[in-house]
Amino acid sequence: MDINERNCYLWMNHISTFRLGDPAKLFRKYGSSVRVYEALTGSEEEREKLVKDKTIKKTTAEEIGEIDEKRWFERLNEDIERGKITVYTPADEEYPEKLCDIVNPPLAIFCKGRTELLYSEHMIAMIGTRRPTHYGAAVADEFSKALAARGFTIVSGMAMGIDARSHEGALAVDGNTVAVLGGGVDICYPLSNFDIYEELCERGLLVSEYEPGEAHVAIHFPVRNRIISGLSDSVLVVEAALRSGTLITTDYALEQGKEIYAIPGRVSDMMSRGVNNLIKQGAMLVDSPGDIIMDSFGFSGGTAEASAEGTNSPASTYALSKSQQRILGLLGYEPVYIDDIIRANNMDISDTLHQLAALKDMGFVKVFEQSYYVLNK
Repeated sequence: MDINERNCYLWMNHISTFRLGDPAKLFRKYGSSVRVYEALTGSEEEREKLVKDKTIKKTTAEEIGEIDEKRWFERLNEDIERGKITVYTPADEEYPEKLCDIVNPPLAIFCKGRTELLYSEHMIAMIGTRRPTHYGAAVADEFSKALAARGFTIVSGMAMGIDARSHEGALAVDGNTVAVLGGGVDICYPLSNFDIYEELCERGLLVSEYEPGEAHVAIHFPVRNRIISGLSDSVLVVEAALRSGTLITTDYALEQGKEIYAIPGRVSDMMSRGVNNLIKQGAMLVDSPGDIIMDSFGFSGGTAEASAEGTNSPASTYALSKSQQRILGLLGYEPVYIDDIIRANNMDISDTLHQLAALKDMGFVKVFEQSYYVLNK
C-alpha cells in the first residue's frame, strides 16, 4: 500500500487488539498516522519498547508482526468496491466534524447508503431497550415519526426493540435515519431486521468503524455507542433498565456535552427505572415530540431549511406562524380532542380553530369527526 495519512489510518483501524485509547497514546507519542505506522512496523524492538511502557499490549505487537499488508489492503479495497461502500478517515475532508470533537474518534468510518446524512443539521439519537413494553414501542414509533417529519435525522443502532422501531418510524414518513453498527456494514445484524437493513441501504445510511466482513460481536456494541452519540446533537432515551447498554450511550453523550431527553415510564416497570433515574439526575423530561422540537428550534416546529432534504413532510415547504408551530407541537399520530388543544393553546378558542383550519389546508394535520386531530404523515 502507499504510505500516506489515509492508508495509515486504515491500517491502524485494522489492528483488532488495540484498546480504545491506544491510538490516542500513539498519536501523542508520534504525532501522525504515518509516523505511528513507521514506528510500529519498523522493528520488533520498537514494538517491545511500547509494550514495556504499556502503550500497546503484547498481543497487539504480535498481531502487527503477523499482518500481510499487501494481501489485507487488496482484500479491503475489493470488499469496499464490491459492497458499494464509502470510507472516510480523519485525513479526508469528508470525515464528519462532529466525530473529530469526541474522545477517541474512530480511525475510519465505513458507510453504505446516503452519505450526505452524516452532515444533517439536526441529528437525534433514539435509544432504548431491546425488550420494550407495548408502551415503549408505541412511544418510539410516535416520536420517531413526528421528529423525522420535522426534519430531524434519527440515529440509532439497528438493534431489536427501540432501535428498530425508531428506524422504522423515520422510514415510514420518508424521513432520514442513520444506523451505527457493531460490525461490517455489509452484514445485516440481527437478521430479524433484514427489511430495515435493506431500506437503510437505499433510503438511509449504515455506518461502522469496523471493516466489511467484520462480525457483529458483543464487545463491539458498547464501543460503537460513542459514535451514535458523537454524530447526534442530542439523545432521546425511550425505555431502559437500571443496568442497560443504553446508559453507556448517555454517558458518552454527557461526556460530549449533548442534551439528554428522557420519556418517563411507569414506576412499576423494570424497563422504566433506568430512564426515570436519568430524569432524577437532570435529563429533560419530555412527554411529546413538541417538547424536543421546541427545545431544539426554540419553537414548536422546524424551518423550511431544516426539513427540506429527505422528507415529503409539508413542513419542508411552508413557513409557520408561532401559533401554528405551538399547536403542531401538541399533535402526534394518535387523535387529540379539540378541547385538549384549546386548553393547551391558552384557552384561545377562535385562534385555535383558525390555526387548525390553516394547518389542515396546508396538509399538516388531518381531522376526524370534526373534533379529533392528528399529524398528516
